[in-house]
Amino acid sequence: MLCVYLHRLYDSARICGDLISVRRPMHTPSATRPSIESRSWRSAWAPHFPRTLKITTTSLASSKAMAASLKYTLHHYGSENYLQKLGVWKIGATSESKYWVIYIHGGAWRDPRIAHETFTPSIDWILRTAPTAAGDQVGSIAGFASIDYRLSPHPQFPQDAATTPAHEYRGARHPDHLDDVRSALVFLQQTYSFGSNYVLVGHSAGGALAFQLLATSPSSSSDTPSTTAHPVLPTAIVGFEGLYDFTGVDGRYGGAYAPFFRGAFGDDAVDWDAAAPIKFAGSYAEKWANGKFILLGSSPDDTLVDEPEAENMARRLRDVDGFVEEGRGAEGKKKLLLLKDLRGDHDEIWKSGEHVARIVWIALRELGVGL
Repeated sequence: MLCVYLHRLYDSARICGDLISVRRPMHTPSATRPSIESRSWRSAWAPHFPRTLKITTTSLASSKAMAASLKYTLHHYGSENYLQKLGVWKIGATSESKYWVIYIHGGAWRDPRIAHETFTPSIDWILRTAPTAAGDQVGSIAGFASIDYRLSPHPQFPQDAATTPAHEYRGARHPDHLDDVRSALVFLQQTYSFGSNYVLVGHSAGGALAFQLLATSPSSSSDTPSTTAHPVLPTAIVGFEGLYDFTGVDGRYGGAYAPFFRGAFGDDAVDWDAAAPIKFAGSYAEKWANGKFILLGSSPDDTLVDEPEAENMARRLRDVDGFVEEGRGAEGKKKLLLLKDLRGDHDEIWKSGEHVARIVWIALRELGVGL
């Protein structure tokens, strides 16, 4: 077994995906940034969780702990559109004590090149890595799921509504994307009976969808899968490179985000604010009775979504919703971790999967997996 650290520095090409035209005006060159080894990636609170979490991994050549080794099933949770589907990678027999890891991909609500299969590199890393502190932690994961959802129009991939079959047409408008995520979770819970035993992971627009799910769900502590439109909410949420303040990030980038916010939410910026997680008028803590932990991750290498996006959302969760970080009276309260040392550009993080695995394991450890 080769021992490595979850915060291993790696070099790879810049990948910008659907946000390729957006650039942070004042991105700091990598040569002037402190290396990841010089930055603490773990908050001081939760002393049971080590700052440099050591993991074990086999070599890529010999490892059989890959997504391809699991039982994969493609499900259709809706029939209106071809994108109403999800993938499931099952590890083994289900157990009430095991957790699912469920992923919502990004792509600015519109990129047809980014689909549920993009979670597989992260699954590979999660399977191949586990904190060495205790036991068979991978055995505490029941399975993985990744959700596709209807997409908004994309100017680089135009469709003619008059000639494109309705089930193939990408013409979604909010709340269509959110309705699909909600329906997918209800389907998964009714099919696999895991209730609230899951970590919901969202990248970019997927991070926004995770918080929109909280904001629009009924306040309930029920752990019974819903027979209506609302799923049981997760026990933990992990958002990385998420979009939370739509007018805010668009303003900081000089209007560069406006085209896909208009495509997803309409032309009026008032509607953007109405859908933005950071502008939610209610209380996330009250909506999320069974919730325990939120992790917000950002990367200094991300040229597309700046650090203030995660910082401002964390501030809102702390100041408005009462989430607690850094051990100040955290006992019995909902916890928050803002992690700002992910590595890689916006899409590079999920294309690698290494740092996604790292933040998923942090969330699982906060839920007591392996302890």
